[in-house]
Parts: sequence; C-alpha cells; structure tokens
Amino acid sequence: MGERVLVTGGGGFLGRFTVEALRAAGHAVDAPRSRDYDLTRQTAVQAMMGDLRPHTVVHLAAACGGIQANVASPGRFLYENALMGLMVLEEARRVGVSRLVLISTTCAYPQDAPLPLNERDFWNGPPTGATGPYGMAKRLLHEACATYERQYGFQSVVLVPANLYGPGDHFDPAQSHVVPALIRRYVEAADTRAPSVVNWGSGRATREFLHVRDAAAGIVAAVDPARSPGVAPINLGTGRETSIAELTAAVARAAGFTGETLWDTTKPEGQPRRFLDVTRARDALGFEARVDLDAGLSETVSWFRENRP
Repeated sequence: MGERVLVTGGGGFLGRFTVEALRAAGHAVDAPRSRDYDLTRQTAVQAMMGDLRPHTVVHLAAACGGIQANVASPGRFLYENALMGLMVLEEARRVGVSRLVLISTTCAYPQDAPLPLNERDFWNGPPTGATGPYGMAKRLLHEACATYERQYGFQSVVLVPANLYGPGDHFDPAQSHVVPALIRRYVEAADTRAPSVVNWGSGRATREFLHVRDAAAGIVAAVDPARSPGVAPINLGTGRETSIAELTAAVARAAGFTGETLWDTTKPEGQPRRFLDVTRARDALGFEARVDLDAGLSETVSWFRENRP
C-alpha cells in the first residue's frame, strides 16, 4: 500500500510530473494550490497539515526564476523560500509526518566548489552570484532538516536536482530558466526567419540538464519508505557537463534556426561551471537519469510549438 503524500507546488512544472509519477507508483497524493493554502502564512500551513494529514510531504513550492528574476528579486526569493520551507518543516513535524522530501537547488553550492559538485562541499563557502540569495535560503533549509533530525528524530531527504527542462516548462520570459528561455527565443527566431539571436553571457558557462520526468522518478525513489537515504543532500542529475553554447546549438537545431548566435558579454551568466557528482543518488536511491538531452530538447521544442499562446 502506498503512502499518503502531500506535494506542495504540485501545480507547477516539476510538481505536475511528480504528482503523476507518485500516483503511478501507488501513492495517494494531495496537491493543493496556493489559492487553497498560502504557504507564506503559518496559519495556512497549519490548516493544510491538519486538513490533509499526510504521511509524507514533498516540498516543491518555491519562489524562483531565471537569472533576470534573481537579479530583480533577491530579497523576495530569499525571504519567501526560507519562510515557506521552515513553516512546512515545523508543521509537518507537529502533525507527525514520517518524512519530508525537500527539493533544493544547485545554486546553494559555493561558486568555487570543486567539480563535479559533491554534496560534502556545500558549506565550503557562500553561494554567490545572481542566484546566491535563493541558494542561501535553500542552504538554510538543509541545516533546518539536519537540526530537526538531531533534536526531534524527524526524517528528511534533501534532493538537489540539476537544471530541469521538459514539456510544460515556464516559457514566460519573466520566469523562465535557461532551457525554456532559449527554446522560446530560437523557435520565434526560426518562425520569423530572424538573421541572429542574442544571448546573455559568453556561452562558456556550463550546467547540467535533467529532464523533468527523470527528476520526478528521483523524488518517487526518495518517498519510498523502504529506503533510508539519510538527511545529507543528494544530487539528482545526469553527471554530464554541457556548456551554454553547446546547449544553445542543440536548441537551435531542434527549433530549425539557421541564423547566427551572438553573445552579450556585458550580461551576467551565473556560476562559471556547474555539474554534479551523482554517485550518492545511485547508491542511496538507486537513481539513474534515462532521458537523452537531444531527445529531451526535441520533445520540449515540439511541446512548445503545439502549446504556446
């Protein structure tokens, strides 16, 4: 018999895939929306836990966005993410939840951490750059989970996914991360036969990209009560490093764009390099990513063409 799982942020990009994957695995899932419970208000979080009485909580709800959004709203991203996470953790503990699965971010890593990023290096320097405040909020929640385990014996699993992409992503320029932003830009450029596209940064920065279905599968593994992975963070990714220039070229091919790509080096591009050591995910969760990047990008471009406004 499956667990009764509460998914915060269940209506979001990763949330929708996670809810579907949890239900397919036999779990009973509640995925309330922000209109039902405002997670920045403690009385609402108390009411949610009291009304739904979950066995397990997957905390996906977040205030987040791409580099432009992080530059525009660093205080809000730090405050809302820390506040929501702390209140969900405390109220889950108070109603007797058996496990919290916290979704964190690679932005919590120090900018100069050795590569590939290993979970033991989280505290070897502050998170910096445009996404630093968002990363600091998530790092606070890592420590909160560890503290609650020490004091209360409350069990948490902290997952640190690579950059997510896939069908149903946020393609609004004000909210989008790098993959959906590039897909929208290049599809529109291909459709209008634009001679060139201008991107932020130099293209030399590197990231790791994880298909949203793979991320949801990792969350399902973390919910499994038969596994006891511990509270130490677990990277969730492919372990493969891809430059933004390489990603851009793949998106351009998938979109059918044949013009020129230009780079505005006066604009920020975040951490210089970022990709993950995924050994712990394999050992603790039995997790390995399955979706190839080129195939995943082609699928996402097709979805965007069929579903854009």
